[in-house]
Amino acid sequence: MKTIFLFILVTSAGLAYGQQHDQRANQMAKPGPRSMKATYDTTGQLGGRKRVPMDGKKDIVQNINNSHLFYMFMSAIRGVGLVQTLQGPGPYTVFAPSDSAFYGSTHVSKLLEENQAVDLRKVMSLHIVPGKFTTQQLRQAIAKGNGVARLKTISDEIVMVVEKNKQLIFTDKKGTQAIINLPDQMQKNGIIHVVNAVLLP
Repeated sequence: MKTIFLFILVTSAGLAYGQQHDQRANQMAKPGPRSMKATYDTTGQLGGRKRVPMDGKKDIVQNINNSHLFYMFMSAIRGVGLVQTLQGPGPYTVFAPSDSAFYGSTHVSKLLEENQAVDLRKVMSLHIVPGKFTTQQLRQAIAKGNGVARLKTISDEIVMVVEKNKQLIFTDKKGTQAIINLPDQMQKNGIIHVVNAVLLP
């Protein structure tokens, strides 16, 4: 089983974010329990970290790696062997939880800390859907599906997208909900929608 190297978590004690990306990757994160409500990222930013705009000429992995919003997501997909998948031709639609979304999930934090690669891969796979679905296409699918767009992930699980108060909400079969708060980030091999929670299989 591969060892999962985690990027250091942001704390309220004023950790500097000027460190190089590779320095972050070599530090083991140990997040404590946090409130999901308190850690929702509704702005596309985290702790003053400035988001790097995504480049439609680059692939999903390149943009996730460079964006400054996905240190934990990048670490997780690398640790469970999904980097090669997301560098492939695709296309893929990725509902990518930002780092603040990971802070709100004590279950996922435990998987990360304990190097539970099999279970973590199931979680990460739940956020990856074959095909390219823009928000316009998701809304069309919601209309055709009588209020619910049902999407099959790369692990053959079903996830759903619904619309409430003009917000698109990504949800799992257990009812966990993640708001799409930074939609339609175009990629060379697909599209990313940034979400503010981590779904579970």
